[in-house]
Amino acid sequence: MVCTAGRGGIRAVVEGYSADGFLSSWNVMLLYSQGEGGFALRLATAAKAFLRLIGLLLRRRVGLVHCHAAMKRSFWRKSLFALVARLAGVPVIFHLHGSEMKTFVKEQPALLQRLICWILEKQSVVVVLSESWLNFVKSISPQSNVEILPNYVELPELCSNAAVDNDANVAVLFLGEVGTRKGVYDLLPAFKDALTQFPELHLIIGGNGDVDQARALAVELKIENHVVFAGWVSGEAKLDLLRRAQIYVLPSYNEGLPVSLLEAMSWQVPVISTRVGGIPELVREGVDGLLIDAGDRAALSSAIVKLGQNVKLRRKMGMAARERVEHNFSKLVVLPKLEQLYRSFMPFDNVIKKGRS
Repeated sequence: MVCTAGRGGIRAVVEGYSADGFLSSWNVMLLYSQGEGGFALRLATAAKAFLRLIGLLLRRRVGLVHCHAAMKRSFWRKSLFALVARLAGVPVIFHLHGSEMKTFVKEQPALLQRLICWILEKQSVVVVLSESWLNFVKSISPQSNVEILPNYVELPELCSNAAVDNDANVAVLFLGEVGTRKGVYDLLPAFKDALTQFPELHLIIGGNGDVDQARALAVELKIENHVVFAGWVSGEAKLDLLRRAQIYVLPSYNEGLPVSLLEAMSWQVPVISTRVGGIPELVREGVDGLLIDAGDRAALSSAIVKLGQNVKLRRKMGMAARERVEHNFSKLVVLPKLEQLYRSFMPFDNVIKKGRS
């Protein structure tokens, strides 16, 4: 399995596969094509992984290659891994996660657009996260074999006091890269407007990126006393934030199927997000949460106030959100689909699986 070691959604997906025993059961070796650090370190990481794959292919030690790709450099980098595997006659699952893939393809000259089409067609299967992304891939590469496999999350055990839901102190949570694409510079002004109508709100922003710039904007807007910048959070720290949140907000401009939304919904937190990517296929408007158009600050502010002022609505939407994830985006639903996909390319007789009969 070829993936990144850097922080973000792809790493969260792969960590989920590992934690749930999928990687060990299929004897999956992880090859990190990108890490964190300077250019030289990242280049060395990619080169090491690529040479490792070539060595394994030459020794016929590989039955399947599963590449997790985003857009831009990630797409081209994973394409090299995928194409060398296909050249060796090994099936490849090319798993697209890129939230800005449409923009990436559109910005390429005609020759590179044809190359992208050819690369996708050469894969055994292109895996996407939602129906809208399947339609997009088919529109740029009609001959590709495309299948949908949504992201999933572990369902946490909820306690009666997991989230103290009251009007006196309503926590609005954002988790993700701090910057333009995730809508943080829309969120802060919209939150200021929401405060004028409902001062009991406070906002927690967890994530890396343009944190200093966002913090400066909060000061400029004079809302710094209502906003906490928690930095990159993971593990128990992240779970604690989800446990205490009453509203989750993700006003992105581009997305695939955000793991952070799934996590919030699994914690029975109603969500506010945008009609982009696979989000409308996840969040049912008015049922699990509220959807707005990307960049609509007035609608974002109104949605925050609407949920902030209505405890019953928050609870109703939160319960619906939890049920939505349980029935459609939990490991009990998604992992069997991934198992079946692996089986379709690796006949059982040719696979040594740990703990399986």
